[in-house]
Amino acid sequence: MEIRIQEEKGEIIVKLIGDVFVEQGDELMDAFNSVLEKKPESITIDMGELKSISSSGIGKIVMLFKEMNKKGGKVKIVGVNDTIMQIFKIVKLDKLMEIEPLPKE
Repeated sequence: MEIRIQEEKGEIIVKLIGDVFVEQGDELMDAFNSVLEKKPESITIDMGELKSISSSGIGKIVMLFKEMNKKGGKVKIVGVNDTIMQIFKIVKLDKLMEIEPLPKE
């Protein structure tokens, strides 16, 4: 897994690349915590280059959502492939936050 963080117009974009495995949960949470320290109004998680994500990774996204929600902020997920979107729908993550699928080619 590779994590890239960039800021654009008061929004922070967290780009996840590769695969998020269980053992990378702490690394993902550390990245999310560093983003939260900047007190952004919104965070976009870009999954356009993400192949797979573990349940631990999904849990970290939910934790990020809860922290942002407490502070009146917003989390949006973009670029989700079909496989990950199915998982998000099964766990009803699509009911919790805005999720945009990967554009069809």
